[in-house]
Amino acid sequence: MNNQSIRENIHAEMYSLVAFRHELHRHPELAFSETETTDRICRELDKVGIAYKRMEPTGVVGELKGKKSVSDHVVLLRSDMDALEICEKTGLDFQSENSGLMHACGHDIHMTSLLGAVRFLYEHPEEYAGTIRFVFQPAEEIAAGAKRMIEQGVLEGVDHAVGLHVSPSLPVGMVSAMPGACWASCDSFMITVHGMSSHGATPQNGHDAIVAASAIVMALQTLASRETDPHSAFVLTVGSISAGSAYNIIAGKAELLGTCRTFSRELHAELPEKIRRVAENTAAAYGCSAELEYEIFAEPLCCDPDTTALGLKSAAKVIGTDNAVPGEPTMIAEDFCYYAECAPSVFFTLGTRANDGGTVYPLHSDRVVFDESSIEVGAAVLAQTAIDLLDAFTA
Repeated sequence: MNNQSIRENIHAEMYSLVAFRHELHRHPELAFSETETTDRICRELDKVGIAYKRMEPTGVVGELKGKKSVSDHVVLLRSDMDALEICEKTGLDFQSENSGLMHACGHDIHMTSLLGAVRFLYEHPEEYAGTIRFVFQPAEEIAAGAKRMIEQGVLEGVDHAVGLHVSPSLPVGMVSAMPGACWASCDSFMITVHGMSSHGATPQNGHDAIVAASAIVMALQTLASRETDPHSAFVLTVGSISAGSAYNIIAGKAELLGTCRTFSRELHAELPEKIRRVAENTAAAYGCSAELEYEIFAEPLCCDPDTTALGLKSAAKVIGTDNAVPGEPTMIAEDFCYYAECAPSVFFTLGTRANDGGTVYPLHSDRVVFDESSIEVGAAVLAQTAIDLLDAFTA
């Protein structure tokens, strides 16, 4: 079968794939609660006769065996499943029916693309040698699903891993990928500032936690501007401040919530201690104290150069050289990073921007809309890349 036939085969399945996507979109579920989503995926696999295993608490894993020749090599294809706590305002006729929840990050597109690839690969085992393991993973949005799946053995024996993520900024029909650190780390922190409350008319009798917290916000920015190499991208954002109970009371307590993102593993490891130092010392200068709670969600996603180069060549076979392009790094995080730590990986960005000149809303927007023709592209790219990675072992 030639490369164009892969695209044609998947194109012939688009009516049912789009219908499946609409069902997913109507019924979004949050991390580790994707029970109905798991059921829907299993029903689709049952229709074709594809064997699988349900994971705990949610998720699906299965394997496809090639018949081209004998090989013990394994390639993993992964999609995430969970939605976001967002009230959808797209006005689509298949808009979310689960109140306050939405597939605003395109995981419904990811699942449908993987299903399309799995269908093709199941029906054409003569096209590849070895094993293709497919993974429908829960809880990417809280960066916990990949770890849970890995704990349950999905990476055992895997030689390469392949994933993708939609992008409204890339035109539909295109994919991109890049080697090295391409998606950033993601951490969250909470700084609690303890002062001493007093009457607003006698500030000298207290220690103002709001003033100390404000100083901490400003001081934290020097971690990027004065302590980090300008060539190393680093973002620190304080997104929430909570303090005070009345207009005429000096606040005795303040809480800061924020996030940090970087492509540097070295800097990532140093951030908790750096933030603690700034918070504690700045608070002390105002007669207050500070406590830091720090949680690591995801490491930087670092893709293997050779696997990425092969992935782009595979994509070019099914969508054309001009549509498979080198990517650019993003400060968004992805827990696919944990697969890439264990197996050489390629991670595609899948274009979903419609070519109609309409408003382009970003990921996590309550109005973001993804062009569904991207499903065909995503499925074909996943299938072709899996075939070529396995062929590389047997060439």
